Amino acid sequence: MEHKILKTSIFSLDTIFCGSAEQAIDIDFTLPDYYVDISKILKCRAVSRISSKSINGDRVLVEGCVTITVIYCGNDNTISSYEHQYPFSKSIETGVDLDGCILNAKTKCEYINCRAITSRKIDVHGAVGIYVKLMRRSRADIISDFDDDNLELLRGTVPATIPLGCAEKYLNIEEEIELGSGQPDIGCIIRYDADATITDSKIMAGKSVVKGQLNVKLLYSPENENTPQIVRYQLPFSQLIEVDGIGDGCDCDSSVGIAQLEIKPRISASGECRQLLLSAKLLITSECCCNNDVEVILDAYSRKFEANVDKNEVCINKIYENVNQNFNCKREFDFSEGSLCSVLDMWCEVGSANVKFEENMMRVFGNVIAYIIANDCDETPVFYEKEIEFEFCHPMNIDGEFTSLPQITVMGANYMLSGDNSMEIRVELNVAAAIYRCSNVSLITNINIDDAKLCDKDNRGAMTIYYATEGEKVWDIAKKYCAKVDEIKQMNELTQDVITGDKMILISNS
Repeated sequence: MEHKILKTSIFSLDTIFCGSAEQAIDIDFTLPDYYVDISKILKCRAVSRISSKSINGDRVLVEGCVTITVIYCGNDNTISSYEHQYPFSKSIETGVDLDGCILNAKTKCEYINCRAITSRKIDVHGAVGIYVKLMRRSRADIISDFDDDNLELLRGTVPATIPLGCAEKYLNIEEEIELGSGQPDIGCIIRYDADATITDSKIMAGKSVVKGQLNVKLLYSPENENTPQIVRYQLPFSQLIEVDGIGDGCDCDSSVGIAQLEIKPRISASGECRQLLLSAKLLITSECCCNNDVEVILDAYSRKFEANVDKNEVCINKIYENVNQNFNCKREFDFSEGSLCSVLDMWCEVGSANVKFEENMMRVFGNVIAYIIANDCDETPVFYEKEIEFEFCHPMNIDGEFTSLPQITVMGANYMLSGDNSMEIRVELNVAAAIYRCSNVSLITNINIDDAKLCDKDNRGAMTIYYATEGEKVWDIAKKYCAKVDEIKQMNELTQDVITGDKMILISNS
């Protein structure tokens, strides 16, 4: 007998490949003639960024650059620095077909060491980790309806987030930064860095509208002065990103990363140096999805014939909540007497971050590293690294399995010195996270009814007495006896799908 079958599709993002590679850094370089000689190296920084990524067959190509900044003291204790760009290109073989995959890549400097071979030559060794993850949109066809008068269907709905796709867009920024009144002219730039954060992300007119802010901090040595100066600058940005299929009711999980960053001093025609030229390249990513309830059939059986039901375990993810919140952490450090008299600069970077779902909350914890350039009581520059632990707790109802990849960003940091050789550091952090609830549901993909084989009801009378226990499901009882669910409920005056209290159930075998 031909049956009319209605099917629907459920989409998900499956991880196809997840791996990493290491890029070694083994270089030496000589300072240009116009740089002062090295007396003591205070800090060697390495910031790695990805400028481009692509897929070619079963390979992933990642290109980027490591900005190496050596902060050092000259013979007269003046602080200076030298910046060196170290480009890299890495090909990662996956061994799988990557057609139609979404590529996520990130990089992190694992370690960096340097030493002064001479007063003008520096030897640098380190390593950069490159981490890639490839995902592909997959489809599972399941039965949503089956036309057969003898078939009992256990219908239900599952909440799902349908992934529509991931779109990326680069944004180039060129900006002139003017020094504030009262700030001396620029002699040389000691260090600079920036953080990019998303402040708003929404769907408008079929596009993802992303707004954010680039926070820049720069330390420079003025001309003819020994006291470094700090420049802070905030630059808002916005971008429209096209993602196929999005509309009202869809959500976008947006993020931003800095692909390139360079800040250089600009000398005017009159010889003054009071401007900075910022050149940045941001990578804005929007992962878009639509939330809806999918009508599904959870189970089925025939009251008359034998039926073979094929099921498939489907992982369904739904965005539970989007979190974007600032929080603070602090710690007090003690220094030996005379080792810290004035602070010239302090900045913080996120060291590690982990997430756990427990005790009705999402707990994000890790540490930030505080870097301190200071003068001791002899006016000699010194450098310190201090670790500050943080914890962020977000209350939620833990009623399933949850996943999230929170992004932690340093929004600001300040310090306070006390007279007993101690320093309190306060750091403001931002956590941005899309929280997903994960459900593994067994759904029907095919039903095959054998019209030649009847259900085994020959040895039964007209009625069966069944002694049900509390908590049993009416569906399970009806399925066991190939009976009709609604008929059992009506005959025994049951109003719920679960048996309340031990009781005798009458089942018709007609």
